[in-house]
Amino acid sequence: MLGRYVPTRNPPGESSARRPPGSRRRARCQQWVGTVAVIAAIGIAAIAWPAQTAAQEPEAVQRGEELYQANCAMCHGADATGMMGMHPALTGVVDRLSLEGVEVTIRNGRNTTPPMPAFDATLTDDEIADVLAYLDALPPGPRNFGPRMTDRDMMDEGMMDRMMDGTMWPWMLLWLAVGLVLLILAVVAIVWLVRRSNSDASGSGHRDGRPGGSAREALDLRYARGEIDRDAYVQARRDLGEPTA
Repeated sequence: MLGRYVPTRNPPGESSARRPPGSRRRARCQQWVGTVAVIAAIGIAAIAWPAQTAAQEPEAVQRGEELYQANCAMCHGADATGMMGMHPALTGVVDRLSLEGVEVTIRNGRNTTPPMPAFDATLTDDEIADVLAYLDALPPGPRNFGPRMTDRDMMDEGMMDRMMDGTMWPWMLLWLAVGLVLLILAVVAIVWLVRRSNSDASGSGHRDGRPGGSAREALDLRYARGEIDRDAYVQARRDLGEPTA
């Protein structure tokens, strides 16, 4: 007959590193939470830090100013303040439209009276990038608006108008905010699921005084709690058909 054994947290023959029931599921959930958190951080950084790298090169700004004076200053003015009702101001235009929006206008022009010519065939990609760098470096100024579009079928029924007068930018910010809120809600939902999973795993062994899970897991849990001694534990494992030391 085996002597009485003082219960420990680990059954005989089991490693101290044995994972409790449900730990793998919790680990997987935690990995998902970590992944979503990283994605959320990247998304927030992308929204808060617009990609305007062209403005970081002084040489590009200098070249862009020379191109602007040669191709744009006649209409928009040497100081880019424009002419009310004729040619819009370009000071602060990048902040209102983004680099991509200004590039679309430079490449495709505008069907206005007087019209703005398209420079897609006149300037190279590098030259357009230099002009964008110069416009991005301009300080904010008065928003003198030019003429409206005359062809209402161009650019999605006046989309270019909305871009030029700044009314499209708030909608873009709204959609970005909605996407960010949805992303945060997804993270919160995953955290809630993980906490609920942990709660279910810890509370399953207390329902009606019976541990949940498989018979072996229930036996290990009872032994770890000190509810049964070594003799009873070994005999129970034999009853389950498992070899014992």
